[in-house]
Amino acid sequence: MRKTLFVKIAIIISSALLLLQVLSVAVGSYYMKDTNDKERAGELASLIVLTAQTYVELPEDSKKEFAQRLKHQDHLILGRGNEHLDKSGAIPLYYRVVARQVSEQIGSPVRVLKQAGRSERYWLEMTLEGQHIRLGVNKRRPEWLIPTVAIMIMAAIAFIAILASLYLMKKITKPLEKMAVAAKTIGRGQKPEPLEESGLQEFSDTAKAFNQMSRDVHDLLENRTILLSGISHDIRTPLTRLALVTEMLPKETDDELQEELHSVHRDIERIVTQYLSLTRSLDTSDTESIVFSELLNDVIAELTFETNQKVILSGDENVVITTSTYALRAVVVNILSNALRYGAGQPVEMCWQSVGDSLEISILDRGPGIPDAQKEAIFQPFYRLEGSRNVTTGGTGLGLAIVNQIVKQYDWKVDVHDRIGGGTEVIVRIS
Repeated sequence: MRKTLFVKIAIIISSALLLLQVLSVAVGSYYMKDTNDKERAGELASLIVLTAQTYVELPEDSKKEFAQRLKHQDHLILGRGNEHLDKSGAIPLYYRVVARQVSEQIGSPVRVLKQAGRSERYWLEMTLEGQHIRLGVNKRRPEWLIPTVAIMIMAAIAFIAILASLYLMKKITKPLEKMAVAAKTIGRGQKPEPLEESGLQEFSDTAKAFNQMSRDVHDLLENRTILLSGISHDIRTPLTRLALVTEMLPKETDDELQEELHSVHRDIERIVTQYLSLTRSLDTSDTESIVFSELLNDVIAELTFETNQKVILSGDENVVITTSTYALRAVVVNILSNALRYGAGQPVEMCWQSVGDSLEISILDRGPGIPDAQKEAIFQPFYRLEGSRNVTTGGTGLGLAIVNQIVKQYDWKVDVHDRIGGGTEVIVRIS
């Protein structure tokens, strides 16, 4: 799936905001944790000093009971002097800070040692009033946790920031989405609804320029259609005169010359008819309900009147499609006439079926086929394939170009495929 501008920018901004939030939390947590550690280290140091001072002042018969109560209540252990200590073990910063604060309070050096085999017990050795005291801390230092309220506040800030960024991106990308839809409408030869010329100056200026371009293109297409229609109609007068003159030629006129004149007249008449069909087909406002099988029977009767070529039909005779009769007829006529002309004399098959609200039409012939490299080029005006598809066969090179124009105008689809067993299959989807 392609990423839209909205999704891409939203991901970038949201990721940046989340990263900024995480960094802010990390930095804040570090400093808050450092402050918390210092406070806890100070509390532990004060407790150790008070314990040492109390122990020194107690009579000998009370020291044992004091040591037991100290162990259970304050989690401090009075050493006996026979503990196995790891003098080379690394001491965490927290306990070094505790030792430094104890030393400052009693005014004498304090040493921290780790007990061998006990990763969670550290001993502080000091001398107070001439007595050597060893106190052990028998628990992990308490970990600092971020308060739940702080987490909720940070989550709320991140959520609001993401919502704000999404709203901003939507405001930015919505005019672009409308412009893309309008551009596609222009590409089909239709006139889109004017864009709103309001909001931010950049968008307003762009919308004004786009609307002006839309009007210019629409006027150009209308003028082109009127011009084509006018020229086509005007040519019919000299064509009629040509036909009349040809019929009135003296009987002794060369038969080959007469046939050539008739052939020229038919070619020009066919081209004019195609142009007139195109101008009528491009009028998207002229739509009606059409029974496809009836339209198809009329087209087949017209195209096979002189040749008696066979067309095999397969489809629901009651299928109805609402669209322009001129457009649908022009598409079917041009594709089917090509299939009959280049089908090597074999029967042409026509299949149709309803697909949702659309009509899918397939025209299949047994002709020489179309090379893959030329399947798009055949829809260009006056383009003809080599071999049998040349000027001598009667093709003008306009039929599929007209189909292409109509398909774009109505937002239909046309695909060309190789037919299994040889030949060509053209699929048209009418929506």
